[in-house]
Amino acid sequence: MEKKLHVSPSPHVRGRWSTSLVMLSVVCALLPACVYGVLNFGIHSLLVLLVSVASAVCSELVCELIMRKKATIADLSAVVTGLLLGMNMPPAIPLWIPAIGSAFAIIVVKQLFGGLGQNFMNPALAARCFLVLAFSVEMTTFTPENGILKQNFQPVAVSEPAVESEAETSVTADAASTATAQTEEKAEKTRSSDAASGATAETEAKTSKSGKTSKSGKSAKKEDTARKETKKTDAASGATAQTEGKTDAASGATAETEAKADAASGATAETEAKADAASGATAQTEGKGTPAEDAPSEGTKVDAVSTATPLACLKKGQTVKLQALFFGNTTGTVGETSAFLILLGGIFLILIGVIDWKIPVFYLGSYAVLTLITAAARGYSDPLLFTAEAMCAGGLMLGAWFMATDYVSSPITGKGRIIFALLLGLLTWLYRMFGTYKEGVSNAIILANCLTPLIDHFTRPTAFGIDRKKEV
Repeated sequence: MEKKLHVSPSPHVRGRWSTSLVMLSVVCALLPACVYGVLNFGIHSLLVLLVSVASAVCSELVCELIMRKKATIADLSAVVTGLLLGMNMPPAIPLWIPAIGSAFAIIVVKQLFGGLGQNFMNPALAARCFLVLAFSVEMTTFTPENGILKQNFQPVAVSEPAVESEAETSVTADAASTATAQTEEKAEKTRSSDAASGATAETEAKTSKSGKTSKSGKSAKKEDTARKETKKTDAASGATAQTEGKTDAASGATAETEAKADAASGATAETEAKADAASGATAQTEGKGTPAEDAPSEGTKVDAVSTATPLACLKKGQTVKLQALFFGNTTGTVGETSAFLILLGGIFLILIGVIDWKIPVFYLGSYAVLTLITAAARGYSDPLLFTAEAMCAGGLMLGAWFMATDYVSSPITGKGRIIFALLLGLLTWLYRMFGTYKEGVSNAIILANCLTPLIDHFTRPTAFGIDRKKEV
């Protein structure tokens, strides 16, 4: 017999897509967002991506060598895991942190559960949650654009209502005015003291001249008693010298007082200048007007240091420019800022048949409906605009198109995928709108991954000729 039968478990019919080809397609879909992130944030973000991928590949190779298993790094699954994790890293994070994260994703989440196809949750998201818990400061510290791309505009978020800014400016102006009044009062007292000192000096000078005249008259009349008059003259001269010393001291004090008055006048002028500047700021604030309650006002730049700022602003009911969020002119992680390029990569995967459209569409749709209702209930000035901004902010697009659609950790049935996506939308909405954690995509996907076996159990189709009720 030249042809032998091959006995193997199902499925017996295989498609034309291999694992390596699927993973290569995912990498190609992610590359535009990665390139934009490198151009946007600089060379360090490229090193973050490379270190993350290299750590994932090396960890998988070492684990398989230790376990004496066939090396599977050629299927590119480790490359996808490392790339997704690197795209979720802040651009200026120390390189050893993504290296640890990739090792955790491959060793703990993937290999310890049996390798590719056996992990119960997305390895990249599990590693990201681990890093957030272990290195919370480094994972939530973001930097502004530092790449070769020159941004034409910066995202602008509303600050607190303008009434508070106006009140704060008014308080500053009032304080400056009070300081000016106090300084002027001190200067006036100094001038009065100078006038009194000047009058005292003039009086003492007149007294000295009168003393000298009387002394000369007495000397002319009593020439025979020269010795006695000489003694009196010496005494008078001593008194005159003492008086002149007092006059000199008074003159020195006057000069010192005048110097202090000049310094006080300079301080007064400087304080008045500050008060004028504060008054100008108050007038400018009053010119902008006060927005409605809970309505966003423009004028404050997004903070780009301590957190993923656009999403934090949205969580407070503020707004960020939609164009900046859509094209990626914001701060954030390396690969999540450009919703446009991520959307293009997701559509590309749908068109070539790598992912199913149900999960991203129902996920984003359910989240958008719930967010729109919440924004309207809270009285936001433009609920539709706020919903569009929330869709583009954070890691929602990256999670919906590239992480929630993971073959291993998502349901396999059509109904199950719809339920899975609706659950993701609900959990993300709860995390973002009511939770203390600004970003809820990672936690939402991981929780839904844990429920995937249960969803598959209740949504699996019934085989032809079998009564499902009798089977139960």
